[in-house]
Amino acid sequence: MNFLSNSWIHQVKHTWKQIIRRRAWLPQRIRSGAVFNLARNLVAFSLQSTKLTALPSIVKIDISPTCTLACPTCLHANPEGRNRPLLSAQRFPASDRMDVEHYNQIIKQISGKAFAVSLFYYGDPLAHPNIAEFIKIAVNADLAVHITSHLSYNMPESRIAALVDAGLSHITVAVDGATQDIYEVTRVGGRLDWVMRNLERLVAYRNSRGLVRPTVEVQHIRHPHHPLDERERVEKLVRAIGIDEFVTFEGLRYDKSGDLFNVVDNHIISSTPGKPMSRAPLPRCHWPYSSTVIKFDGRVIPCCMWREGQQYAENGEDRAVGNVFEQSLTDIWQGSEYQKIRQEVKNPRKFVAEGNEPSFCEGCFRLYESTPLIASDKEGWHAK
Repeated sequence: MNFLSNSWIHQVKHTWKQIIRRRAWLPQRIRSGAVFNLARNLVAFSLQSTKLTALPSIVKIDISPTCTLACPTCLHANPEGRNRPLLSAQRFPASDRMDVEHYNQIIKQISGKAFAVSLFYYGDPLAHPNIAEFIKIAVNADLAVHITSHLSYNMPESRIAALVDAGLSHITVAVDGATQDIYEVTRVGGRLDWVMRNLERLVAYRNSRGLVRPTVEVQHIRHPHHPLDERERVEKLVRAIGIDEFVTFEGLRYDKSGDLFNVVDNHIISSTPGKPMSRAPLPRCHWPYSSTVIKFDGRVIPCCMWREGQQYAENGEDRAVGNVFEQSLTDIWQGSEYQKIRQEVKNPRKFVAEGNEPSFCEGCFRLYESTPLIASDKEGWHAK
């Protein structure tokens, strides 16, 4: 077995880049319990254990799946005329948001164990009226807080100040074009002038307070409709404001009809999940050992990069592994469903051969030899 194959070298390089990119996710006061918790997860990962005695080190909390834009590659896209039944089945009632009481319960469970929370999944966290309060609650529990937003809001400066004053650690803002006509192709309903104004005010207010956080990161996704120099134009535009990080990813391809790819297209039909891969030197996915996703209604899913199209679809098959409103996160993370998933990422081929029931991870391109429908690098759209 070649332990230094190109794929493993690429994975190590990618992981290191992501650690550097997310350095602000380390809270200002690191508790020894969080370090010990991480160490136990790392040992379990390296030994390919299925039973864990720790909790996830990073928790993604879906405080609200709602969004004010209708980006064509997203679950919020307008399905009209696109012949995608799964996209047409998406439902995002305004009432779908986590309340403060349930959020508090989650934070209390992970305080002193996790390092960071990321307060979004497929919605924009700024659509939640309690976002500043949520940030402050997590920070008071010694957790770093990350959010991603399109930031296309006509909002008062006081709301921007509230995010900074609450202790936000890291914000990622999407800027997919240097001019409105290019930007609005993939950020449908968004206004670039609002985004730029909010970015400028965010950086200015943070600096006026003499703070280094939040780290302000701009994420630029390259698309086929972009001019060749669009990346450079966007970076020049946002660097002039004083942002801290600029990252870029290859976007989603057009399909044969010229339509932009939508995330529901990256869906494997249960009957054809692809050939399961064999055992590797380490588990083929770190998520069941490091992170988890808690949806607005308490349901827990193992990652944010698979089965997205099922999570908010009417009668969707989300394959949740538990609900933190009904049982503790400890019981879920250490329970039988998660143990089954760790068996699968440890050795997908053996997992299938033993006749196990399909899990959340069935068909995932990390575990099964099925080509992802994203034509570019596998981390492109899923850089969140």
